[in-house]
This record gives sequence, C-alpha cells and structure tokens, in this order.
Amino acid sequence: MSPEVAPATAVEDKATLALQDKLDRLLAKAKPTKRELTQQYFRDLYPKLEAHLVSGRLLKDVLAAFNELAQSKVCARTFNEMLEQERGRRDEAGNSICCVTCGHPVKSRGQGHAPHQVSGSSSESADAMPSSPE
Repeated sequence: MSPEVAPATAVEDKATLALQDKLDRLLAKAKPTKRELTQQYFRDLYPKLEAHLVSGRLLKDVLAAFNELAQSKVCARTFNEMLEQERGRRDEAGNSICCVTCGHPVKSRGQGHAPHQVSGSSSESADAMPSSPE
C-alpha cells in the first residue's frame, strides 16, 4: 500500500463516519408520529388490556380508558385489529397471555378459550360497541 492512498482512504472514512453520525443525530431528534406512539402504548399496555377484557370488563370501557391514557381516538374495529395482531405476534414469539383464572392461553376469537363471566356483570363481545347509550 502506498503512503499516498492511505491518507485519502482515511479522509473518506472520516467523512463517512461524520455523515453517519449526522444521520444518527437527525434521526434521534425525530419525534414519533401519533400513530407510532399509540401503537407503542398499546404494546406496553397489552397484558393489562387483555386481563381486563378476560375478567369481563366491557370493551367500550377498556377502549375508553386506553384512548384517554394514550390521548388517541382508536375505534372499536381498530382496537380489535390491534388485539388480534398483538396476540398473533406474541403467539409467534411464544409469549402468549394466559388467563389469570384458569391459566389457559388467551386466544383469538373463535379459537377456543372464551373470557370468563364475572358474577353480577355482563360481558359484551369485543366485536361491537353497545347499541344503547348509557
């Protein structure tokens, strides 16, 4: 290797590293979108959301609490889609949520394990919001 080539390569490497550093700093400053924040809140809260749904809490109540906490406006359909996607993601990773009452894995609608009824409360399907206002 000639001495003339080495300095040019070192300068190029230095310029490349500076450019990569600048890219990293710019991306570190980038704020997540509202949608990304909502999805992150959902992933973080997922085990508790499932626990409340399985315990018999109404979907509209769980959804309202989630929307208030995440400062979002997720509709019931989107919320159900998010539940299904997260269940699938966790099942694939071998990290499924289990029912606190019986210990069976909580599965997607139609695949078996149904939420337990809590005495004195009614449970609505996670598919639809109630038709009558409260």
